[in-house]
Amino acid sequence: MANAPAFAATPHTGAIIVPATLDTSTTAPTNVATVYTAGGSGSRIDVVRITQVAATTAAGVLNLFLFDGTTYHLLDTYTYGSSSGAPSTTAGVQPIDIYYQNLILQSGWSLRCTVTTATGQSAFKVIGFGGDF
Repeated sequence: MANAPAFAATPHTGAIIVPATLDTSTTAPTNVATVYTAGGSGSRIDVVRITQVAATTAAGVLNLFLFDGTTYHLLDTYTYGSSSGAPSTTAGVQPIDIYYQNLILQSGWSLRCTVTTATGQSAFKVIGFGGDF
């Protein structure tokens, strides 16, 4: 065990538009997008922001996974629906912020996402805010 606490030393942000193909698997998805990849000494993710950037016409789920290089581990989900609104020139859509107090990724791990309906494709921007050790 370390004698002193370790703090994230370098700010790190990762961002993507959700994958171009839907994927309903919660154990072995194949159509994923990488939001955030851990640095060489590991990383900490403090906030994941989900922002709707296009209209959706059906309900679905945006899945967030931790990926260890071999296996996907379902971390969190965000449910969206046709009534969730859509960005326009006259009305904004509130982003969803998911806060984590202990989301530490070791080197080689990443945060990835999928959507479960075709109408959710490219409708969301996902951003991870954190830092590298």
